[in-house]
Amino acid sequence: MKIRRFCFAFSCVLLFLSCRQTDFERLEAVVKDQVMADAAKYLDVKPVTVTASIAPRSAGTKHDFYSEGDYWWPNPKYPDSAYIRKDGLSNPDNFVAHRQAMIRLSQISGALASAYLITNDTLYLNKLMPHLRAWFVNEATKMNPHLLYAQAIKGRVTGRGIGIIDTIHLIEVALAVQVIESAKQFPQQDVKTIKSWFSSYLEWLITHEYGLKERNNGNNHSTCWAMQVAAFARLTGNKKQIEFCSAFYKKELLPNQMSADGSFPKELSRTKPA
Repeated sequence: MKIRRFCFAFSCVLLFLSCRQTDFERLEAVVKDQVMADAAKYLDVKPVTVTASIAPRSAGTKHDFYSEGDYWWPNPKYPDSAYIRKDGLSNPDNFVAHRQAMIRLSQISGALASAYLITNDTLYLNKLMPHLRAWFVNEATKMNPHLLYAQAIKGRVTGRGIGIIDTIHLIEVALAVQVIESAKQFPQQDVKTIKSWFSSYLEWLITHEYGLKERNNGNNHSTCWAMQVAAFARLTGNKKQIEFCSAFYKKELLPNQMSADGSFPKELSRTKPA
């Protein structure tokens, strides 16, 4: 899963939140048609959360996000034994439904929030809110705010810290929540509950052993941890973590990942570099 896979609408929302009005007007002229076309696709779709698909190999509950390591396969000599690694070869039989549902949520969030920013029509936010309530508010369908069971490997581990990279797609969702909050068109209790979910997940990211391992993993994993922590801290007003991520980027990520020629040696050494 690569950073480059973020959908187009993410850039629109992010740039709106960070640039001057004149900059956004120029951006709007270029991307408006694409954004509106993307938003139109999601006006009438129903929410799909982790509870819609049961992961038979998951050690968690139906509310727990679950994914499996891409490069892990059944052992052909001993089919019932632990999976074995085949670097660079993705196992098509691994469970991916929760990952796909989260990517879908990210795309919906980015497209509808961006359409609202362009048109100021609350129709788009009204269509987005049921998805956010389903994922973060409704007891029957919401996801638990942790990743204890991501990137599991059959017969080896029920989850791994590197699974945290799976939730990079929630960055776009967090940006969309900021747009909804600024619009002030929805019950504040819903917005508060959604932000509370992100606050709980942020706390898990910065305190659980999986989060700490991912922070110190190096390469794209450390970068994706910092991206998420910064985005969720911004949404929830956690200034301490925003400052930490700024310093972490300057003192750890950039100097330890980029070489003098601008390349990223650790990434280039991978079977499938980003």
